Amino acid sequence: MTSFKEYRVPIFNLIKNCYIRTCQDLLSLGDEDANQLSVDLKKLFFMYNKKQYNQLKNIHESIYKLTWNKLLKQGGWEHICLRESFIMGQLAGITYWYTQNDFIKTLEICDQSFIMGAPKELLLPIMDELSIKLQQQQQQQQQQQQQQTKETKETTTIPMILDENVNFSKFPTINKDHEIKIIECKNNSDGNYLNEFSIFKNQHLDTMTPCIIKGDANNWECINKWKDLNYFLSNYGNRIVPIELGHNKLDSKTKKSTSTSTTTTTSIDWSEKLMKLKDFIEEYMIPSSKDNDSTNTESSKVAYLAQHGLIEQLPSLLNDFKFPLFLQTTGDAKVHETEEEGISPHIWLGTGNTITPLHFDSYDNFLTQIVGYKYVRLYPQDQISNLYLKKEGGDDENVYKNSKTAQNNISFVDFEDPDFEKYPLLNIANQHYTECLLGPGDILFMPSGYFHYVRSLSTSLSLSFWFIKK
Repeated sequence: MTSFKEYRVPIFNLIKNCYIRTCQDLLSLGDEDANQLSVDLKKLFFMYNKKQYNQLKNIHESIYKLTWNKLLKQGGWEHICLRESFIMGQLAGITYWYTQNDFIKTLEICDQSFIMGAPKELLLPIMDELSIKLQQQQQQQQQQQQQQTKETKETTTIPMILDENVNFSKFPTINKDHEIKIIECKNNSDGNYLNEFSIFKNQHLDTMTPCIIKGDANNWECINKWKDLNYFLSNYGNRIVPIELGHNKLDSKTKKSTSTSTTTTTSIDWSEKLMKLKDFIEEYMIPSSKDNDSTNTESSKVAYLAQHGLIEQLPSLLNDFKFPLFLQTTGDAKVHETEEEGISPHIWLGTGNTITPLHFDSYDNFLTQIVGYKYVRLYPQDQISNLYLKKEGGDDENVYKNSKTAQNNISFVDFEDPDFEKYPLLNIANQHYTECLLGPGDILFMPSGYFHYVRSLSTSLSLSFWFIKK
């Protein structure tokens, strides 16, 4: 196992190469907090240079408080030097808590830094090593407890979804004239899927036409393994993740906003919070799994771990699934995400009634449903003028503004309940849409540029395999 001494060198090099320019940029802002950050960064460099790692705690806490308050007040960092200050402060905290052998605290800071954009090449090796250390500690504790009690306790299963609690009668009815074509992948081993792939390539990939692929993902280990919320609680419960709370208000015909504002397409119900995975599961996922009408979960009970690089953060999850067969022939998607190498799989884990407003992505995607059910509606790119999009910089800038894949072309129309008097061009668009219900094991191919609206009909977990064609 790598010694932390080997990690301190690249951390110090990053600080050494960045802190002077960052301090200059901070001083140019001309406010008291920025001035204090500049002082703290100079102290940080001095302490790291002198290897005074046991004295980094106060510097870490000061930088964190100043930068985090800026983030909360501004809804984001308006200047790059504030993000740079935050990251250098976090690296100081990682170094300090590691030297104290508090691996849980160190990993929490790593998780938060990963989410906020710290360099992955620095963080991921440290996070992997910490995960191994903590897993070994947990196994030792379990063995000691078993020796003391002289019995092995059975692990309690916490189902993410129970079919008896799913009200299938409230699922949307799919219009047969707008159904998405299905490809049955019956012979999906030993390369005997070339016939199905030929159909997919000729009729869907080359023509950029959506389809559902059945049979490929049915035997993935995660289909059953990830149904158990206790799997995530036991193995990753203390990990920090970004959670979207509530959902955007969509402009619908019958579900009008109670707001007195004349504009209903606001994000007033939506917020984002960093939470421990166990808190997210216990406060939101477990109650949703017991709800027999989760298709209508109210906004205050909706929570979504959405479009997050959880696979990079928790790489052991890779052991639980395969990459789609057609992806292996069609394009490149990598574990570690870079523009040159491809995009890593992303996880979507949430309660019932999570809503992703209509938008499009720049990459082709194999959206794979693992647990639960989702409704998806798609519109081709040529309908863009009929979909009432909100552009970046408009009155209703939305929470997807900083999304890697969203193009700031979002429609806040409720496409399941539209007001045609207000949006008459939807009558034209609705001649061209396709739709589907996704269940466990279904893979939806969505070509790049295709607009899609997604709503979960139960507690749900999906994987996105965005890819770059070969």
